[in-house]
Amino acid sequence: MPGETSTDVDALALLPLPDVNRLSRPQTEGTICVWCGSGLIPYTARDLGARPCRRGGQIFPRGCGSCVRAQAARVYAIHVTQCGHCLRNTPCADRTALRHLASEGRS
Repeated sequence: MPGETSTDVDALALLPLPDVNRLSRPQTEGTICVWCGSGLIPYTARDLGARPCRRGGQIFPRGCGSCVRAQAARVYAIHVTQCGHCLRNTPCADRTALRHLASEGRS
């Protein structure tokens, strides 16, 4: 992915998915956004990495840019209120990665 860094990849792994049992096959295969169901194109889709499935095996979800940013902002807001390091005003690597991901593509 253009512009993807290891920090982005770490933050993407922190984003929780909707209930896997309720996802459609195209969502678990990464052909549509796992959150909003919009069609994805390779250039704009964000690979969320292989994830375990309770039914056995793995799924390969992807998300659209706007959903990934929204989910990263949501997780960031929760993280900064619960992380011991962040509460002591010592930003941790997860906070930095989530903030970067949440602001990606915005000026």
